[in-house]
Formats: sequence, C-alpha cells, structure tokens
Amino acid sequence: MNVIDYFDRARIINIASRKDRRLETEEEFARNGFHIDDEKVGFFKAVTPTEGEGFPSVGVRGCFLSHLGVLEEAMRLDLKNILILEDDIQFSRRISQYGKQAIEALDGMDWDIIYFGHPVETDSSMPTWNVVDQPIHLAHFYAVNGKCFGTLRDFLLQILERPPGHPDGGPMHYDAALNTLIHQNNAIRAYYFTANLGYQRPSRTDLHELSFFDRVSVLRPVIGMLRKLKARNLRRTR
Repeated sequence: MNVIDYFDRARIINIASRKDRRLETEEEFARNGFHIDDEKVGFFKAVTPTEGEGFPSVGVRGCFLSHLGVLEEAMRLDLKNILILEDDIQFSRRISQYGKQAIEALDGMDWDIIYFGHPVETDSSMPTWNVVDQPIHLAHFYAVNGKCFGTLRDFLLQILERPPGHPDGGPMHYDAALNTLIHQNNAIRAYYFTANLGYQRPSRTDLHELSFFDRVSVLRPVIGMLRKLKARNLRRTR
C-alpha cells in the first residue's frame, strides 16, 4: 500500500486548458510508481469562473470552488476519506519510504485534515505526525476524513456567502480557508507529516498575474523549458 492508494479516492485538480500540467503530473505519478486509473485515482476538472466575486482573483475563486467540488463529489460517493492534490504536485524522492511510514502511523489516529505537503521546516530525521499549530500555506497535497466532510463543506459555503473582509472570514485563498477553520474550530483534528512528501512543481501560475516572461509569447517556451530543468534538478535534492 502506498500513500496514494491508501485513500478511498484521490483527485488531482486540473484546469482543462492546462494540458501541460496534466501531462507533467501523469509523468510524475508514473515516475513514482503511482497509477492513475480515472476512477479511484483520477483528475478533477477544475472550476473556471469568469468573475472574482470578492476573491483576490478569478483564479483564486476557481481554485476555491474546485476544492469544494472535490469535497462535494466525495460526499455524493459516501467516501470514507479523500486525498486531494493539485496538478503541480512534485513528490519527494523519499515518498516511497516516508509515505509508507505516514500511512502506517495513520492507523489508530483520530484525524480530520492531514497535510502530506507543506512549507513547514521541521526536523524530519524521525518523521511523525505533528498537530497543526501554525498556518499551513498551500493545499496541493492533503486529505480529509469522511467525518469532517460536512463541517468543511458547510464552512466553505459560509465563506462564499460572506462579503470580503468579514470578521469570521470572507472570500479568501483556499489554503487560508482551511487554516481559518482549524483556528476557529477546536474540534478539528489537523496534522502535518514532518517529512514533507510533496512540493509544488515549478509551473506557470493560474492564480496570479502572469510574469513578464509568461506574457510575451516568444519568451514563454523558454521560461517553460527553464522550469522543467529546475523541476528536474529539484527531484534530485528534495
């Protein structure tokens, strides 16, 4: 059993127009021996709204709605849990070893939200699950337990109904929404694995304004190639 197959379902959020990201993610899964069968493990077509509706950008709103969509699908299927990834995932070179340790340690744990990928710097020489005691930025590789589906879904819907700047949390980045729920609700049991098992692969953003190099058509292939080279180098070191 590996960290992907351990869960009832795994969904990879991907915008239909980002065929480049989909292909690179398929290669990333194959490189690490993970199988995408389009049922237990498959892609989720990202929501692509045309208006920001109070969110920092249209892309941020689309990301938020896409994670909500994965959660609602999991509820319709009556799943026990769901693993959620974004299509810029790059796995740690130690994911086979440490991923096995992570899922073995989950047996017997009472958890609601767990992070396999995160930017928290910890001593990972003896990896373990730590309680989330600080904001966890990014939501590219995490899981939600079935008993938390309704609580998280209802909280996200409340955010959609609130105006920007609402004291309880209005439209925001999805990772910030998870952090807000964990902070506001002491009953939520959230953990992160101290050995970071997944990073964001260097890739053109869909959430923010494009850089100069991505806006200029003649430069776009060059910056794309440089990102691929960077990703290849990073696979050797993290």
